[in-house]
Amino acid sequence: MSFHQKSAWACLLSIVLVFTPYFYVVFQFPLSFVGLLPLAVIAISVLLTAFHIVNAVTNRAIRKSGHTPPRDELEKMIELKAAKWSGVVLAFAVATWCFFAMFVVLGLGIRAENMAFQGSTSQILMAIQTLFAGFVIANMAYYGGIIIGYARPMHG
Repeated sequence: MSFHQKSAWACLLSIVLVFTPYFYVVFQFPLSFVGLLPLAVIAISVLLTAFHIVNAVTNRAIRKSGHTPPRDELEKMIELKAAKWSGVVLAFAVATWCFFAMFVVLGLGIRAENMAFQGSTSQILMAIQTLFAGFVIANMAYYGGIIIGYARPMHG
């Protein structure tokens, strides 16, 4: 398994391990993001730093011998395809959120006389967290695309 594939697995698993419980709690209690978001950022940073330290130590012998292969066209193509599909997922998530926000905001109430938004704080935070979830899902699509891209040439 190449370094890029290991790194993609580590990133994907870290995102799933950290943000699944985060969104589970935040979608039930929207104000809890205040304490959970810093914890999620710290947790994902610690997980990825630990993985990259372990991976660097295990691959040290390869780097010392000078046999580190340069990135080839296949690796570049895999990352480009993964970036394209994650961009599609992100565009879909943002467009869906925007259309949903336009129609729900009309339902929640905008007073025409002063254009004051009448939604509750939890509704607003829920909308923001939903958009954030779209960004997280797009990152998962990117790393999943890299994993699939590396697995596909090996299996036909």
